[in-house]
Order: sequence, then structure tokens, then C-alpha cells
Amino acid sequence: MTESQFKVKVIPTKEEYARLVDVLWSANFNPYNPICTTVHLITGHTPSDRARDKALDTKIWWNASANNPYSHLIYVLDKETSHVAGGCECFIFCENPFPNGPQPIKCTWYPDGSKRKEYAECMLSQASFLRQSWFQRPHAGVNAMGVHPELRRRGFGRLLEGGHARIDPLGYESFIERSPADGGFMRSMGIGELWGSAWDFVALEAA
Repeated sequence: MTESQFKVKVIPTKEEYARLVDVLWSANFNPYNPICTTVHLITGHTPSDRARDKALDTKIWWNASANNPYSHLIYVLDKETSHVAGGCECFIFCENPFPNGPQPIKCTWYPDGSKRKEYAECMLSQASFLRQSWFQRPHAGVNAMGVHPELRRRGFGRLLEGGHARIDPLGYESFIERSPADGGFMRSMGIGELWGSAWDFVALEAA
């Protein structure tokens, strides 16, 4: 078997995580994924705005992972160039992470009192309700997965099989929350679809 030019590693530092953030932002804006502006701080669209927002995004999500013992940040590196090809955050919960049942999600990246914060909390709380209801027991999942746009369709998504090899012996169920663009890939992996979400923003008088 030919040796792969890519390797998978745990992300060791915040500086290395910033490199994955660059890739995830590129993936979410090529093509544009609307949920990106909900779960990541967007203050503007100039190069300086984007650099500032990425830096704060890196800080917020690195700290969140560092304070969550069930969070694992991994990335895929090109062995020859050391460029980041993609990566994700994996969750492996060895106990029930929702002992009090479904709880509202708090947005910490948009300022208090802003409509963006209100919108993000409303959408994310509804989006996570089914997961919080279903997985009140040990389980695993994938969050914020992306591949550099220039390297799509190279098989990186198949790294999910490595995750299954780790969690299947534990007897855990696992989840992946996907965007509409990911449907074909998930089906090719034999991943079944349990539910879809539609969000109600009537209370927010959303346009």
C-alpha cells in the first residue's frame, strides 16, 4: 500500500489551532455557509476585520476546548509542506454531558444585548435540543469539521472511519450535524440521517 502524504495529529498549541481556523474559515466561505456567521464572530469583511475576527475566534474556541475534557482537536498535515489540509473537533463523552436535560445554548462571541447574540442563542438552542434529548448517556460526536477548498474530494472525510475504530469498542453512539452541502458525502459513508431541523424565529421577529 502506498504511504499517504498526509498525517493526522492532535493539535498541540493555540498557534497550531489558528492554522486550522484559517482552513475552516476558507471552507465556510468557499462556498459561503450561512451558519458560519452565527457560530463565529463576524464584525466586518475587510482583510483587517477578517484577521481580527479569526484571532478572536481562535481564542474563544481554543479556550472552550481546553476547558472541556471531552474535546479533542485534530488536524491533517501534508508531510511534505506541513500545510494544514483540514481537521475537526471530536467529542468523546464517557458520561452523560446533559444531566439536567436540554439547556439553552449561550453565545459568548457576540456582545450582550445585540441582535446577533439573541439570534445565535435562539438558533443554537433549537438546533442542539434533539441532541441534548437523545444523547443523555456516553456518546461521541464531530464538530466543526472542514477541509481546505483546494483539497476537497481527496478522501479526508474517510478519517471518520478512524474515529469509529476508536469509539465502536466502547459501544458508544455518535453524531454528526451536517449542512445541506454535506449530504452526498455522508450518504457515501453509509451514515444514516435521523432528523432534520427547522428553526422558529417568530419570537425574534426575524426578517
